[in-house]
Amino acid sequence: MAKASNIEQQKILRVFKLITLLRSNIGRPVHKLAETLGTDTRTIYRYFKLLEALGFQVVKEHSKFKIIDRVESSHEYNYGTFSEEEIEFVGSLLKKQPKKNLMKDSILQKITLRSDFRQGVNQLFNANLGLFVDQLSEAIKSKTQVILKDYYAPSSETVSDRLIEPVNFNKNFDSIHAFEVESEMMKVFKIERIAAIMLTSNSFEFESMHETLEQGLFGFSGKNNFQIQLQMTRKAYQLMIEEYPDAKPYTSTKNHKKYFFEGQIPQLPGIARFILGLPGEIKVLEGEELKEYLEQQMKKAKFW
Repeated sequence: MAKASNIEQQKILRVFKLITLLRSNIGRPVHKLAETLGTDTRTIYRYFKLLEALGFQVVKEHSKFKIIDRVESSHEYNYGTFSEEEIEFVGSLLKKQPKKNLMKDSILQKITLRSDFRQGVNQLFNANLGLFVDQLSEAIKSKTQVILKDYYAPSSETVSDRLIEPVNFNKNFDSIHAFEVESEMMKVFKIERIAAIMLTSNSFEFESMHETLEQGLFGFSGKNNFQIQLQMTRKAYQLMIEEYPDAKPYTSTKNHKKYFFEGQIPQLPGIARFILGLPGEIKVLEGEELKEYLEQQMKKAKFW
């Protein structure tokens, strides 16, 4: 009985993690989702049906799947999901309707399920990330190497184990600055892309090569400085400041119709993925290196 219960818990955890993986602009192929979650593609498709039954909208774009949480209106940009305050307000209004009202009961059931389920997802996921932060903090204090199990790298679409010497966290504690033993380089690793952490008994071997990295815009750090200027739609602007709040000081608007980003970025992949994820929404006004990089990425695209 205990074994069966453990299997069910693993299934639930897998679904929670799938939701987290799908909640991005970029999306991920089914086979990569299966690899990350340690299952097969048929199971992933079954999970998609489960998520849709729970009220999530799973869409496919360019052979990649993601969850859509927002919708765009012709007049203004709004969220497509209720906040907890909105759910409580709508619920209080509906409860005033006659008891025998099937539509009222259906709506109440959906918003309650949506709210409770998403709260559970966020609580569980945040608790798991908190455990990773605790483990990495202990490794920093004890100067011990750790292995990041099944770390997902979006730039190369790979999942692999990384042996690192953790140095320090960024200010939001959502990334760890660490020395990667294999490449002998300082890198930034996103906490949410780690499947598990394996502590080792090996002490630091490369402490003299440790250094603090400044986290750059759009999730990448580096010593390069690429000057770029972008013109964006309101949708693209809204998504940029939501997903990358540090980019807001570099944005501007004209007549509330045209939105711009202008500044220097340390690497191209992060902003390139953002642009490619919003076709027709962003125009590159300045940045020849960025234009060339985007063209290279477009040549890699396959539509079959």
